[in-house]
Amino acid sequence: MGGEGSTVTKKVSPPSVPAGPLGLVGVDITHNDWNTDWAVPGDVKFSRFIVAITSDDGGPFDIKMYLKYSDQTVSEFYNTKGVEFQSGKPLKIEAEPRPENEPYQINLFVNGLKSTGKTYTASVVGCR
Repeated sequence: MGGEGSTVTKKVSPPSVPAGPLGLVGVDITHNDWNTDWAVPGDVKFSRFIVAITSDDGGPFDIKMYLKYSDQTVSEFYNTKGVEFQSGKPLKIEAEPRPENEPYQINLFVNGLKSTGKTYTASVVGCR
């Protein structure tokens, strides 16, 4: 966390289209890329995590952020629709892990029909 590989730049892809028998038959299927996951090192205890998101495209973006745990549970720390960005001003989301359980993964979910094709950059750091 906070080192190489902790920053990613992505473009919001269009929504996925489900395939046959209950979905649309004969339609090209796209796979959305709305989730970004960062692995949390298991040998370090972090007191909090900070995800920073910026976009020169403004918005609106629908953003959710979770900590995932090995017992298959999640803690949601952010869930906001229509986030607008100002140039040079990142959105910072802080999350504190459960005292009795360290997360194995940080999940950032960015989407929204109005944000399709827009680019954002996200990074994460863990604080001891």
